[in-house]
Amino acid sequence: MKSIILTVILSFVSLSLFPQETARERIEQRRIEEAKQNSGASTSQTNHSDILLKDIIENARWSRIIYRYIDLTNQTNSPLYYPETPVEGKMNLFTTLFRLLQNNDIKAYEYLDGRESFTDEYLINFTEFMDRFDIYYENNNGATIVHDADIPSHLVQGYYLKEVYYFDTSTSSLKVLPISLCPILHQIDNYEGTTRYPLFWVPYSDVEQKMRTMSAMSSSINNNMRGSIDDFFRTRLYDGEIYKTGNPGNLSISQYTNSPQEMKTEQERIEQELVDFDNQLRKEPVGNLIQNNKNTKNQRQRTSVISKDNNSGAQQSMRNRRY
Repeated sequence: MKSIILTVILSFVSLSLFPQETARERIEQRRIEEAKQNSGASTSQTNHSDILLKDIIENARWSRIIYRYIDLTNQTNSPLYYPETPVEGKMNLFTTLFRLLQNNDIKAYEYLDGRESFTDEYLINFTEFMDRFDIYYENNNGATIVHDADIPSHLVQGYYLKEVYYFDTSTSSLKVLPISLCPILHQIDNYEGTTRYPLFWVPYSDVEQKMRTMSAMSSSINNNMRGSIDDFFRTRLYDGEIYKTGNPGNLSISQYTNSPQEMKTEQERIEQELVDFDNQLRKEPVGNLIQNNKNTKNQRQRTSVISKDNNSGAQQSMRNRRY
């Protein structure tokens, strides 16, 4: 009798943990299964966003990759959150992404700690994704049915946004281009508080056309101030804190700073660098400005390497780190 009770308890605990399998374990298992079916056929395919980003970096005289966290509890970012459930045909950003994935209209890619890879190898399986995050669905004659109320859009309270800042030689100005989005599900735990779970990466270019058709109320004071969700991103109406920049060590800011205050100071310093670069474009010859920026960046990178060696926090998983 004791052994039966113990078995039941262990089964309940294993089902309650959220979620257990890592992205790399899922990918490795999928790779093994595909290898059996395809006899080693390659499935890698370069995504349009990767091509666009590579083209910008190769041709721009100056560029910088910026990663931001967009907090949807911030009133400024509310156009991305509401309505929580579809109303009169209107959907929020996550519900839209979810439906596009369900209908096979877009592709989404596994969230890998510290990097993005938009190749077929890392494509998410939609059914597997729903099972992993306990999203209820029904199968009806081979069709997957998910009711609006079962889409966890109310739990998606943030996004990671990857941007590229670059010097556009044709206009001699600083341009900012959104590259990819990653919705973040917030799970409340009785012991650990709120934990962020990055769900998947979606190339911005894949959803750009759809977001142009989604209206966004940009002001709670003047309700006639409307644009599209694409306008919201293109004109950078969102408020997002920097959590990482492109760097040789692929370090997030939290990995080379030692306290919340030090991290905040670093975020503000990077923001000011971007503002200063934009302002100085009108005052200084472009060649001198870009060279000065490179010198400053090289000096900072050497400092970052030293900080990495002395900071044990650099080994923590981005998935488990809360900012």
